[in-house]
Amino acid sequence: MSGGWQREGKRSAGRSAGEAEVARRLVPPLGQGQALQRWLAAARRLQLPHAVVVSGATGGGKSTVLQWLTAALLCPSDLDTEGPCGVCRVCTMVANDAHPDAHVVALARDDDDRDANKEQKKSFYVISVEQVRHAQEQLAHLPVMGRARVLRIDAADRMHASAQNALLKTLEEPGQHTFLLLEAARPEHLLGTVRSRSQRLPVLPLPQELLRAEILRRLPTAGGVVDRLVGLAGGSLGRALDLHTERMTKLHDLVVGALADPNSLRPFAVAGAVLDGCTERRDQLQAASDFLWLWRAELRARLTALATAANGAYPAELAEPWTSWLEASLYAERDLGLQIPAGQALAACLLRCQAGG
Repeated sequence: MSGGWQREGKRSAGRSAGEAEVARRLVPPLGQGQALQRWLAAARRLQLPHAVVVSGATGGGKSTVLQWLTAALLCPSDLDTEGPCGVCRVCTMVANDAHPDAHVVALARDDDDRDANKEQKKSFYVISVEQVRHAQEQLAHLPVMGRARVLRIDAADRMHASAQNALLKTLEEPGQHTFLLLEAARPEHLLGTVRSRSQRLPVLPLPQELLRAEILRRLPTAGGVVDRLVGLAGGSLGRALDLHTERMTKLHDLVVGALADPNSLRPFAVAGAVLDGCTERRDQLQAASDFLWLWRAELRARLTALATAANGAYPAELAEPWTSWLEASLYAERDLGLQIPAGQALAACLLRCQAGG
């Protein structure tokens, strides 16, 4: 992928000092239709299920849906009974994660303060039981602004098992006008006891035409590569925008090069190139995960082209070795989840592909 990409700063870097003072506004979710509208109307009446798992692809708009639902629960405006007004003081506070009745639990960031005791540090990889218990203590207080209390857990599928078990009491006895919103790219990683006490709200992938229009609105210089962005993004606007960066362009070039001739592939060299410049372990994990996602996106594109050319029916052997390479990438994702070093997980994946190619 080439041409007109955007230079990307560190993921941990926020806005500049001047920008940090500008309050964010709520952004309505794109392309979710009547299904989301029914949930929003229920939220305005404070009749939303007490626990909701908002699921969908990475970069697919889950955070936007979560904020919009939170605002629907807390917005005091009578202007719209079907959703939040989006412009009042309460909605602005929700957009900036500053509402006293909306508590947010998330993975630690690079700039989080860290306790000297390693046992008490937040993990970059999981949400701890201590984080959940602290949030539960906050929920025990009466609402500050009167309408409801909301606990939002980002990356809830990354909660430690002990954290999920600790959450069960709140799921079973949430209290009046108390709502739990759980974001999960992989809801199957939640314990069955958590899933059974929650209702599921899937975030839909964007239709291609809507995705294309939104990319061009946000990235006017992306016209030459917009079809490639749409084809790889799988309906995810966040992924499409991320693909148009220097870092992701480099990773995509590595994927295309590796797939071009797997027999001459040098797995350890490619793994090293993927992680080049990543000094922190969490950055290495992110780079490896992004490489594997691009790997699968390119393989899916090849399989889609094969199905299209064959009118949907083709012998299974024609899909090899691509299906085996897809499986190898899923094993690598599992290894990353087990905190196996990123370079080792990537090299093992590419060695499997080379052996099966």
